[in-house]
Amino acid sequence: MPNTPSPPARPPAGRSDAPTERLRLADVIEGRAPDPGAVLVSLILDPSGASRAQALAHLAMTLRQEMSDPAWPAPGGDSILLGVLRAQRGLLSTVREHLQKELQSVATVLVPAVARLTPTRSGADLRLLLEAARFLAHPSLLPALTPVIESPDAFARVLALQAVAAIGTPEATAVVVGALDRPDLRWAAVGLVADFKMAQALRPLARCLSDPSADVRIEVVRALGAIGDPRTLPWLRKVSEHDPDHRVREAAREAFRRISIHHGLPFDERELLAASTGAVHSDQPFDRILAEARVRGASDVHVMCGAPLAFRVHGRMTEPEPARVLTHEDVERLVRPIVPPRLARDLERDLQADFSYAVPGLGRHRVNVFMEHRGLAAVIRLIPSEVPSIATLGLPPQVKDVTTFQQGLVLVTGRAGSGKTTTLAALVNLINETRAVHVITLEDPIEYLHPRKRSLVNQREVGRHTQSFPAALRAALREDPDVIVVGEMRDLVTIRLAIEAAETGHLVLATLHTPDAVGAVARLIEAFPASEQQQVRLMVSDSLKMVVAQTLVPDMSGTGRVGCFELLVCTPAVSNLIRENKTNQIPSLLQTGRSQGMRTFDSALLELVQTGRVSAEEAYMRALNKDAFRPMVRSQGPEGGGA
Repeated sequence: MPNTPSPPARPPAGRSDAPTERLRLADVIEGRAPDPGAVLVSLILDPSGASRAQALAHLAMTLRQEMSDPAWPAPGGDSILLGVLRAQRGLLSTVREHLQKELQSVATVLVPAVARLTPTRSGADLRLLLEAARFLAHPSLLPALTPVIESPDAFARVLALQAVAAIGTPEATAVVVGALDRPDLRWAAVGLVADFKMAQALRPLARCLSDPSADVRIEVVRALGAIGDPRTLPWLRKVSEHDPDHRVREAAREAFRRISIHHGLPFDERELLAASTGAVHSDQPFDRILAEARVRGASDVHVMCGAPLAFRVHGRMTEPEPARVLTHEDVERLVRPIVPPRLARDLERDLQADFSYAVPGLGRHRVNVFMEHRGLAAVIRLIPSEVPSIATLGLPPQVKDVTTFQQGLVLVTGRAGSGKTTTLAALVNLINETRAVHVITLEDPIEYLHPRKRSLVNQREVGRHTQSFPAALRAALREDPDVIVVGEMRDLVTIRLAIEAAETGHLVLATLHTPDAVGAVARLIEAFPASEQQQVRLMVSDSLKMVVAQTLVPDMSGTGRVGCFELLVCTPAVSNLIRENKTNQIPSLLQTGRSQGMRTFDSALLELVQTGRVSAEEAYMRALNKDAFRPMVRSQGPEGGGA
C-alpha cells in the first residue's frame, strides 16, 4: 500500500496526540493564519494553559525581529503587537484584564515596541497603544507619551494622560498635576489625581474649586476626599456652605464627613447637613419640609391627613418633634401648589399623579400624589444630588461588563423600594463615563440627571416628553440610539418592544418588579400569551445578557442600609436552559457559577456578614438556606439561640 504523506504541518493520519492549539500556533509561525493576532490572543487565554507560554514566546520573538530592523516601524506598516491589541478589543473587561496580566510577562519586549510604535500611529491604533502603555506603566514610556498630550485628538490626549498617571514616578505625577491648569484636560486630570491619591496636587486642586463647571467642581471635591488630607477640611467646609450648586455642596459635606471620621476629628453632623442643604428661598411651605428631610437624612416624606408628617430614615419611619397631626386643609395647602398645572386635571380624573419636583438649591424629588379615604396624600422620594458609582453601591465588579455589551438586554430587578432606579442610573453613568455612544432614557418621572461626559444622553419623561413607554420605545428606534434605558417594564407591549429592540442590535437596560433573578426571566416569558412563549424563549435566550437582583439590608450600626445583590450572567448554559424551558434549573447554575461572576443572594449575604457590614440575624431572616447562617446567629449570643 503506498505511503501517502500528510499535508505539511498537519498530523499524520490516525494521530491524535497533536493538540489543535499546537497546529494553530504552527499556522501563525508559518504565515498561514489570516489573523495571527487573534490566534495568539486565543492561545494566551487558553484555560488549559498548554499553549500560553509558547504563544507569548512567539510574540516576544517576533517583536524582537521587528525591532531589529532600524527602519521599523515603517509608516503605515503593521506589527504583530497591533494585531494582538486589535484582537482584544471585543473581549469582556474581565477577560481583557486577564490577557493584560499575561502580557506583563513579556513586558521587557512590549515596552520598547510600544515606545517606538506610538509616535508613528494615529486613530484607533494609537488608542490601543496608549491603553497598552497604561497597563505596562513603565517609566521609559514617558518620552513617547508626553507628546501625545498635545495631540489634536482629544480622546488620545486623555488616554495618554491616563497612561502617564499609571507610571507613578515624580516626573509623571508632575505632568498630571500640570494638566489641572488646562481646561481641555482638567476633568481627566482631576479624576486621575483622585484615583492615584496625588497629595502633591492639593494646591492646584484647590484652585479648581472655582471652575465655572459644577461637574468639574464635584470631581475636584471627590479628589480632595480621596486624598483624605485633613488640611482640606476648611476648603470643603467653605464649599459645603457657599457653592451655588447643591450637588457640589452635598459632595463637599460627604467628603468633609469621611475625612473627619478617618482622622478622628470631631464635627457636628446635623450642623454640617444644615449648612450643605442651604437656606431655601421659596414661597412653597413644602420646600422647607423637604429641606428638613434632607437634613435628617431621609429617603422619603409621607404626607396624609389625620397623622403627623413622617420621614423614612434608613428604612424606618420617624416623625418630627414636636409631631403635629395634619388636617385636610394642611395637606391641601402643602401638596396642591407643587402639582404641575398640566397634571391638576389628571389628578381630579385619575385620582393620582406622578411627577418630578425640583427645588433650586435643594435637589430633585419624585412625587406621587393620590387620593385615599381621608383625602389627599403624597409620598415624596428625595433623589441624591449625584449618581452613585457601582463601587459606592456595592455592586459586584462583574457588572462593569455592561460597558462591553454592544447589544442585548440587561435587567435590574427587585421589590419596590430596593434601589433599582439608583442601580440603573449607576449603570448609565458608567456607560456615560466609558463609552462614546448615544443613550436614550425613558423614565416616569426623570430622577437622576446625566450630564454630558463621553456619551450623549437624552432623557425623556413619560407624561411630559412622551405619552407612554411604548410610544417612546417605538420612537427611540428611529432616534439612532446605541443604548435604550427603560425605567420600568410595566406591561406586555413595553416588554415586547424592549426585547425586540435588544434583538435588533441595541443595548437595552430595564427594571422589573421581581424578587430574584430567576423570577425576572420567568416574568419576561410568562408576560406573553402561551402561544408565543416558545418564540419568546428563543429571543430571550439570545438577547438576555445579565440580571441584577437586589434588596436592601439594615447595616450593623442600625443607622443605614446596604445593598445585597444576586447576579445572573447569561452564559451559554443559562441561555440553553431558557431556550429549553428549564428555568427551574438556573438556580443550580447560579450556585456553581462563581467563576463566571455569578452570585446568589445567600452568598452575597454571607459576604456581608463576614465583612461585618450586616448582622447574622438580619442575614438569617433573608437567607433562602438558613442552615448556613444558623451557627453564626447562635455564636453571637443567646438572642440567636432559638433561630
